[in-house]
Amino acid sequence: MDQLGQRQGAVAVYLDVFHKDIMNGFLDLKTNNGDERRKAHDIFTGVSIPDLFMKKIEEVDETGRSIGEWHTFCPHQVKQIMGWKDEQGNPLGLEDFYDEKDKKFFTEKYEEAVRNPLLPRKTYRAMDIMIRIMVAQLETGTPYMFYRDEVNRQNPNKHVRGLGRTSIYSSNLCTEIMQNMSPTTIQQEYIDENGNIVIVRKPGDFVVCNLSSIHLPNAVRANVLERLIRIQMRMLDNVIDINQLTVGQARKTNENYRAVGLGTFGWHHLLALKNILWESDEAVRYADELYEEIAYYTIRASMLLAKEKGAYPKFEGSEWHTGEYFQRKGYTSEKWTSLQAEIRQAGVRNGWMLAVAPNSSTAKIGGSTDGIDPIYALEYAEEKKNFKFKVTAPDLNHHTYFFYQKVRHQLNQSWSIKQNAARQRHIDQGVSFNLYVKHDIKAKELLELHLEAWRNKLKSTYYVRSTSQTEIEECEACQS
Repeated sequence: MDQLGQRQGAVAVYLDVFHKDIMNGFLDLKTNNGDERRKAHDIFTGVSIPDLFMKKIEEVDETGRSIGEWHTFCPHQVKQIMGWKDEQGNPLGLEDFYDEKDKKFFTEKYEEAVRNPLLPRKTYRAMDIMIRIMVAQLETGTPYMFYRDEVNRQNPNKHVRGLGRTSIYSSNLCTEIMQNMSPTTIQQEYIDENGNIVIVRKPGDFVVCNLSSIHLPNAVRANVLERLIRIQMRMLDNVIDINQLTVGQARKTNENYRAVGLGTFGWHHLLALKNILWESDEAVRYADELYEEIAYYTIRASMLLAKEKGAYPKFEGSEWHTGEYFQRKGYTSEKWTSLQAEIRQAGVRNGWMLAVAPNSSTAKIGGSTDGIDPIYALEYAEEKKNFKFKVTAPDLNHHTYFFYQKVRHQLNQSWSIKQNAARQRHIDQGVSFNLYVKHDIKAKELLELHLEAWRNKLKSTYYVRSTSQTEIEECEACQS
């Protein structure tokens, strides 16, 4: 499926790391070696990873060798044999639970499944699975990493399914959209008086991306963030009402949550203009301060829209309503406390508000740098489907040159992770965050980057881009 022949269609498939097929072909779907009949080169893959798996990787013996065991199961057999059910009597699997901070719902269910002698499983060393993931990433850039427990812990709308029950199972093509999802179910099927077969479906939560991004250097230089975000949130909210979505479930979910994704691009451009080095504590501090400011203006704009037009239908009981969202983020200053009190009275118009997309094409059109990425080079040519164009670092002069000198693959990725951790704290959805590594990176070093991303509470990582990958096929729609 493409967009009028101008943009290729794309799909991302995420698989739980405890799924029996994880080592049986899934991690090799896009690699160039092996049986071509078992390949799917044109899809984008992601792995959904619970905290417990990362802890198993950290388990070592006295020699420092990783010894953590990891069991994989057939999800259908788990539902058949374990007998877990929800309030309506529907069967539940391991994927339906996540670990909260104090209550380990998923861990308990996983260990219960491991103890069941009747449940078939295949057992691996956790590190062996992680090695296969990293090999695929260095060859193809994927799979993406989706840290399911952190995503669900930070979800402001977890009240819909309840504490410990998974609401968000995966992300999108670019790992920045994280909203509730549930299956559409058939409630009734009958033949009417005209002989037509009528199927009555109960719509599930069907995720919709309503996205728009701020040109950070322009907005910050002009000191217009507050005014701009109020206009932008109104525009994004209007998109929900104006759009004619052909899928019924998508229309219904759009109405229930009114989710939008306000994002940004031009981060490296802004750092250069501010004379801030990428590899510095100052850059981390600035990411924290700036994105808290953006979050405040965005949430306040949604509250003002709620005063005018009403809160989103699922607001009651959400963490916006109870104030738990603000407490968890540590928003205790006077302005945040005041905003929280206003939200308790008026609500917010949108169930999710912030998501940072890659914004690669958009940034080039806008004369800035991609999303939250460092620049690729001071000057290079980029080739698209039907044309080629030259890209130069924006506002390049004798003042900014020094702050552009180190480019993507030369930068210490730990600083990028720290910056993104500071940014992620203020974003209710996710961030398209790439890791840039040299082609000769040691496995131990790449592993440490993944562990660092998880320990810093990143919700996801996007591509692992190595210098050996001359070109990574990516989703053009999300890049824009």
